[in-house]
Amino acid sequence: MGSTVTCDEIRAALLLTMTHSRRPQPTPKQAQHLAHCHDCQALRRYLYTMLLAGTDQPPTSCAASQGDLAAYVDLSLDLGVRVAAEAYPDLWWHLWACPACAEVFAYTAALATAERQSALPALPLASMPAPQRRVIGRLALAPGVVSRILQTRELLGRAYGGADDLVLNEVESDGYSFHLSLQREPAGSWEILVGVIPPVVGLAVIHVGTKVFQAPFDPLGVAHVTRVPNILFRDGQPAISVTIEVP
Repeated sequence: MGSTVTCDEIRAALLLTMTHSRRPQPTPKQAQHLAHCHDCQALRRYLYTMLLAGTDQPPTSCAASQGDLAAYVDLSLDLGVRVAAEAYPDLWWHLWACPACAEVFAYTAALATAERQSALPALPLASMPAPQRRVIGRLALAPGVVSRILQTRELLGRAYGGADDLVLNEVESDGYSFHLSLQREPAGSWEILVGVIPPVVGLAVIHVGTKVFQAPFDPLGVAHVTRVPNILFRDGQPAISVTIEVP
């Protein structure tokens, strides 16, 4: 691609959003073009309504976008751009109109790609000891449990009740009560909730297959992981394990 990009090139790149392409999009030059091209902006609006029917155009914010960027890159490279866009539609929208954030995205995607291809040298971590934490509880689910629960609820519909809130596991150990649950979010993604009673100061570390999420416990003893893509809990859902760790 030369110093400028054309509308045809932008449209072809935008349409990859509806596929499982793992090509990182957009580039800074593509975002710069779209920011000033009404025709390409119209296609972006159309694709956004296809991703989230009935949803208004989201606000754009560089600060809000940075927190989800690494997860968006991982989904783009591992599961494809459509999965990433459906999980983080506001971020997808923002990247296509902000050359500065698109440049950060391109750099992050390049590093993540190199890491997957083992092209990055190992970092010397001996001088950076990890903080020591103590595990006070564990929760686990076998592969396929969540996908079977979701399929059952879809078949039985409202007769099953509470279809947007799933309690998956509860354990008591050493004076603590732990629970793991899922809650449906408005966009169709899921929020993972890990609770501990009595409340503690610490982290919930959640493994869903090869994906790892970490979240601190709030004052009520609940850790929240939001915007977890629906595809992780469908057919072929991997094992889920949770550790509750305190200083």
